[in-house]
Amino acid sequence: MDSKVTRRSLLLFGSGVACAHALGCGGPTGGGSDVPTTLSAGSASALKAGTLESVSGYAVAIARDSAGVYALSLVCTHQGCAMTNDASAYGIVCGCHGSVFDAQGNVLRGPATQALPHFAVTVDASGQLTIHTDQMVLSSTRLSA
Repeated sequence: MDSKVTRRSLLLFGSGVACAHALGCGGPTGGGSDVPTTLSAGSASALKAGTLESVSGYAVAIARDSAGVYALSLVCTHQGCAMTNDASAYGIVCGCHGSVFDAQGNVLRGPATQALPHFAVTVDASGQLTIHTDQMVLSSTRLSA
């Protein structure tokens, strides 16, 4: 095997890096480092069972299943790609390298090997949800709202 770097291979590699960066790929924290510690996530009554929705502009999702409301990161645990446009109640797909997660953030297909982290969710007296991205919780934690 020839280990010489050609101009063509260098251009292909550089193009791949540029495309990955444009898609939101980066290091382990890429795509999520600009998320504030608290995010408004709308009304608890508007979040129907069986839904998983991206919080507008951030790599975070709010969801409701039969056990209650939960929030999770939409930053792939493989290479840090933001998956904000690839999340639904059916699951989450990383467009960078093809990892697939279920709606609870569990890995269904790699290359990712770690589940998506979950965040604490609170509800105020008027029924508005807040996600606390600085407070990680167990994936089984739910808010009954």
